[in-house]
Amino acid sequence: MRARNYYWLFRERYRLIRERSAFQHILKRGAHRGFCPICNQRTIFYKVGDVMREHCVCLWCCSIPRWRAMVRVLNEHFPNWRNLRIHESSPHGAIYDFLRRECENYIASQFFPDQAPGSQYHGFRCEDLGKQSFPDAYFDLAITQDVLEHLRDPMSALREISRTLKPGGAHVFTVPWYPSQKTLIRAQMDDHGNVESIEDPIYHGNPVDFSGALVITDWGDDLCDTIYAAAGMITTIVEIHDTSMGIESIEVFISRKPDHDLESLTVGWRQRENRKARSRTPHL
Repeated sequence: MRARNYYWLFRERYRLIRERSAFQHILKRGAHRGFCPICNQRTIFYKVGDVMREHCVCLWCCSIPRWRAMVRVLNEHFPNWRNLRIHESSPHGAIYDFLRRECENYIASQFFPDQAPGSQYHGFRCEDLGKQSFPDAYFDLAITQDVLEHLRDPMSALREISRTLKPGGAHVFTVPWYPSQKTLIRAQMDDHGNVESIEDPIYHGNPVDFSGALVITDWGDDLCDTIYAAAGMITTIVEIHDTSMGIESIEVFISRKPDHDLESLTVGWRQRENRKARSRTPHL
């Protein structure tokens, strides 16, 4: 029986390698062994292109590096994430299957312009990220993965994400980031709500529209300042380089909604009793 199981496992994995044309990619760009946190097993990572945040694929679940980086950040910075209430906008792929399987209170949404906000359509809740129908302080975590660069009005989306987060909650996200330059707005809306390109148009894949998603913004070194100015959230950048997980220099951003009045952090230096208490503290 054990030999039969090993034979079945070998045959199934050989089938996956053949169907995904993995051999030709491995011969062209190479591969290495590692561990995938999404399918939770040892695997082979192989490259299908030259964009490292997208094109180093897990042989078994087809996860890509930025998805694996997201799961690693959730595990390390929010170890109880499976017990939290999470909203993810525009999910797809292996990480979507993983999160909805592992987290009971996970809500996935997509934007369908012709559907009513809050309705269910094709298995997703319909939500405009900039005009959400969720109540205030409803979620512990909000997740977006390469979404912010496509939003026509990212400021409204950031404010809405903050509104729907509980105090102390966090927006965990990935986005193409260019830290050596200022943010570049590639397209804007005209007076009629239509998008006009300022730069040459660039499109990324879109899980609900085969025509793709136009890149509106190339986010630069002022991204964290922009988030604070728009939504009052304080952002930490977690850079991950771990070839054992098939990850090479990917940034995951954590924007936290303060769970207290920020002004309270500075009052101590202005209170007379605190100054007296510090003056009585002996210096070592």
